[in-house]
Amino acid sequence: MNRLRGKSYHAPQKTAVSPVGGWLPWWTRPSLMLLGASIPALVIFSFSDSSVTLSRAQHFYGVRDFVVAFFAIVALFLGARIAESGLLGQLWTRMRGQRPRVLTDPRQLSGSRLGETLLSERFDYFLMAVFVISHLIFFRNFFLNPGLVTAVLGGNLELKHTFKTIPGVTTWTQVSLVLGAIRGMRWSGLLPGKIKLISLFHIVFFGVLFVRALLWSERLALIEGFVPFFLCALPRVTAAAGPLGRTLLRFLPLLLPVAVLLLFISFEFLRSWQYYSGQHSSIFEFGWRRLYTYYFEAMNTGAAILQVGGFYDGIAGPLSFKAHEAVYEGLYLGTLDVEYNNPGGIHYVASRLGNVLLWPFLALVGMWFGLTWRAYVEGRLFALFYPITFLGLMEILRIPYWFGLNRVLPTSVVIALILIWAATLKRRVRVHRPVVIEDWDEPESWTPPAALPAEPFQRR
Repeated sequence: MNRLRGKSYHAPQKTAVSPVGGWLPWWTRPSLMLLGASIPALVIFSFSDSSVTLSRAQHFYGVRDFVVAFFAIVALFLGARIAESGLLGQLWTRMRGQRPRVLTDPRQLSGSRLGETLLSERFDYFLMAVFVISHLIFFRNFFLNPGLVTAVLGGNLELKHTFKTIPGVTTWTQVSLVLGAIRGMRWSGLLPGKIKLISLFHIVFFGVLFVRALLWSERLALIEGFVPFFLCALPRVTAAAGPLGRTLLRFLPLLLPVAVLLLFISFEFLRSWQYYSGQHSSIFEFGWRRLYTYYFEAMNTGAAILQVGGFYDGIAGPLSFKAHEAVYEGLYLGTLDVEYNNPGGIHYVASRLGNVLLWPFLALVGMWFGLTWRAYVEGRLFALFYPITFLGLMEILRIPYWFGLNRVLPTSVVIALILIWAATLKRRVRVHRPVVIEDWDEPESWTPPAALPAEPFQRR
């Protein structure tokens, strides 16, 4: 990804904008997010008045479904807490017969963080090309038939289902998750490259996502680009925030539902309000009820599959994908509402794993959450997985991000390739560590020796 000759690279420094040792709000930690946001959301949706739903589906969700989801989140919390504490890293170090290493000087990172130092900005443009080209193919029907844009904006909600995607091609539109994360890390100073917040690159990136959210009624696509960027830019934001800014960041989980509702209503006004305006008194009443319906009916779908799939009938093992889809499609043939067809988040995982493997599996997933968080606060490349963790916690009641979701597959492949590339750098690059001179009597008069290498990283 980089031509090392003729360039000078410096190891990331522990600065005010680096998350290493910096302040981050409580909700960035998965275990606290689970306790402070996921469980309250579960309680609110579980014991709210389900009669306000706009769905015509049969009601399945009950107290036992709440109990399953509650203890599933507790299992995630316990796993996340263990990984966040650093116990897994210490155990791994001892198993390898090494002593835990404490990095107190940023210069010690020069040999172990080559990937964070050498990831070229040209890689961003490669991902952007993949992102734009896959979207041009994705929206090819709108270019061939411009009148479809007017039809979609006029409220024809079923029109998009007539468009055929190209598996393996249009799937790469989902690299927005990793692209947004990389750009956020560059802006915050965790990756090399000085980029501007307002730039043509970002205008194109978020503009394409906005068009997709508008024409394809996929607001989640816009969120999947913005949230990774915001999370990875957060270290710089918090470093520049004053007391008021930090207070607002602490209470962001309370402000976020309002922001999501306003975003949802705005898109519904542009997208489907013309079609539904005759059935509801106001756009705001229609908007909040429709948003509530999406989340509650996802939980209701999960509860229905748990019941029909035998989760409550005794010891239940894993349910195969084919068997799950058969139950899922059968329910939507008559008893559930096809318009609100999210499979459920935590309940989907419960139905697939069964009541025997669910809890240990979720504890392991929680550990994965904690490991991605530790990479995030240390500013390592593995932190590119962290936005997926965070989005999974945001949508824990509606979509199972951490369990075979195709929309995270392209991003996961790209991140894995980046990590493999970074792991091979130590074999291909020689690190020249800086000379440290202590107790110098006259530091003002000292100049670096001419013999010191100008390039800290060179090809072998």
